[in-house]
Parts: sequence; structure tokens; C-alpha cells
Amino acid sequence: MSELSKRINRFFREATRQEVKVVKDKIYISEHLEQVFNMFYLEKKDIDFIAYTTGWSRGKIESDLRLIRSKISKII
Repeated sequence: MSELSKRINRFFREATRQEVKVVKDKIYISEHLEQVFNMFYLEKKDIDFIAYTTGWSRGKIESDLRLIRSKISKII
């Protein structure tokens, strides 16, 4: 796991709801990316579950998470 992933995961483990809301409000993401964001960071679902539920491949979800992390990293 990359240092960026670790840092962002740590943020979401320790952040208050208000802090999460601020970050979420500051990033511009599509409806699909918002669904992935919510499932992974807020609902704590794993990548395979998200892929199965959304109908996208595991690789696509991993790519989506990298994009989401890059946007989040500019804020936190």
C-alpha cells in the first residue's frame, strides 16, 4: 500500500463526520466516483464488493480509488 493510501485511510479512520463532509464537498467527482467514495470510505466496503455491486471490474474500482485519492490528497 502506498504512503498516500495509508495517509488518506488514516484520515478517514480518525476524521469526524464534519471533516469528512468538508473534504467531500471540496472534491469534484462524478456520480460513479461518489458512489465508490461512499462505499469504500464511508461504508467500509472492500473493493471486490464494490466491483460486484456496481458491475465494474476490480481494476476499474482500483483506478477510481487512485483518482479519488489524488483529488483528496490536494485537500488534506
